[in-house]
Amino acid sequence: MKIYFKILSSVFLAFVLQGCAGGLIIAAGTAAYISSDERSVTEQFDDGKISSDALDTINQLNIARDDLRINLITNSGYLLVLGQVNDAQTKDNISKSLAKIDGIKEVYNQLRIQRPIDFSQQSKDSWITTKVKSQFTSDERVNPLKIKVITENSEVFLIAKIDSKMAKYATNIARNVDGVKKVNRVFQLSDEKKD
Repeated sequence: MKIYFKILSSVFLAFVLQGCAGGLIIAAGTAAYISSDERSVTEQFDDGKISSDALDTINQLNIARDDLRINLITNSGYLLVLGQVNDAQTKDNISKSLAKIDGIKEVYNQLRIQRPIDFSQQSKDSWITTKVKSQFTSDERVNPLKIKVITENSEVFLIAKIDSKMAKYATNIARNVDGVKKVNRVFQLSDEKKD
């Protein structure tokens, strides 16, 4: 009976310790991401709340869901709205509703009036995003952890709070990636003088 207990205890400890290591790795990865982000922890929390509130707001709107695809990205209180809607009125209603959310500094409505993109295009977009991030990683002038890259229908959106030099380099790199039709910059420049 003692041997059975020792084996069971050893197996249990092995599983518990493995879980701790995994938890530590996840925590370390999260801490590394948070520490490399130009936004404060409070800003990151506020951005999460804005995104959640924006999603709730859109879900409460009386709009047709059949021809609708929307992505929301928040950075330092600026909300980027991407996707496809079926008409201009829907696009405008979404913008007006989102602008009323507490904490939003500005809404960048980049919704396109067209049918939602299909899975094939979404896959191409994911591949473009991967290529852009890969190019950022291989260029020492750009910190890939500081720039969110989103691709929607071959348009690349760069979202970050960075200095103007890095913004320039990142934009030029993204423009030269195969498959990119257009680069849209949603930057808050950290070295820009405030009035």
